[in-house]
Amino acid sequence: MRYIKSILVLMTLAMLCSAGQALQAFSGDTVSIDSAVADDIIAAGNMVSINAPVDSAIVAGGTVNINAPVKGDVIAAGGQVYVNADVGGKVVAAGGNVNLGGNIGTNLIAAAGQVNILPGKMVGRDALIGGGQVVNAGRINGTITVSANQFNNTGSAGLVKFYKAEDSSPKREDYDTGFNIFSLLAMLGYFILGLILVKSVPGIFQAVDGEVRSSPLLKTLLGFVMIIASFIALLLVAATVVGLPIAAISALLIFAALMLSGTFVSFSLGKWIGERAKIKQGDLIYFIIGFVIINVLSLLPLVGGLVSLICMSLGFAAILYAAHRLTSAGPALAA
Repeated sequence: MRYIKSILVLMTLAMLCSAGQALQAFSGDTVSIDSAVADDIIAAGNMVSINAPVDSAIVAGGTVNINAPVKGDVIAAGGQVYVNADVGGKVVAAGGNVNLGGNIGTNLIAAAGQVNILPGKMVGRDALIGGGQVVNAGRINGTITVSANQFNNTGSAGLVKFYKAEDSSPKREDYDTGFNIFSLLAMLGYFILGLILVKSVPGIFQAVDGEVRSSPLLKTLLGFVMIIASFIALLLVAATVVGLPIAAISALLIFAALMLSGTFVSFSLGKWIGERAKIKQGDLIYFIIGFVIINVLSLLPLVGGLVSLICMSLGFAAILYAAHRLTSAGPALAA
């Protein structure tokens, strides 16, 4: 899984490089781009289809279809990712299945359960792929580096490097592989959820952002204490038959707040950086910038655990403060 982590880092860096250029955003259950967009786009939905030429695309969805030429880069994450048209730049893709049915101008980076490079298709430079099953029936002009359980290479490449995903201790490897795949899917899920929430309830994000920026160090410490205190209180309440339903509902709310804490902190960090760098691209871009930076830092040894703890504590406290303020002031502030 070392190669999967390397791919994740490259993906996040690629997203960060592209985020500052993206100008048009699309979201919804079904997103279909049927008119040419002479600009960079960001799209998120259950099904996303690009049916007309665009300059570059960052796409997240259950099913992603790239059916028209893309002038620059494509960064896609989803359960099913189909690149059915030519891409002038690089392709960075992650998901359950990634199918490449178009020519790629520069490099390919992919992590998925199954990756297929279809016959007759070309990658202009190098390919770095991690997955369960990888099939290359096309042509890689440079080096193809693959870490997978199975690799079927019926195509051609300048140089082939294959690392079989196996270990002398299979039980530990199975656990590690499952954990890392779960981590990847969780990260993609948080990314998609964050895009949808930022687009749907911007007022709530602005309210929590205000609390994050107000005494962040104090709120981080308070958040850590409140997390511990919350679980102690849940145990005490759940000790009685009458209090058990209350404890169950409270536990769900607390877990929801903890799960969303990183999403809110990502938005606040991205917005702070965007304001300092004078990037005026909207809330979606701020969220992407913050999300990428936090997830890159969380992959680092030693530092990663501390970053995750800080985000959880700060976000949890900010959510509670914002909820109290919005409840006291009335629902109008959340609009």
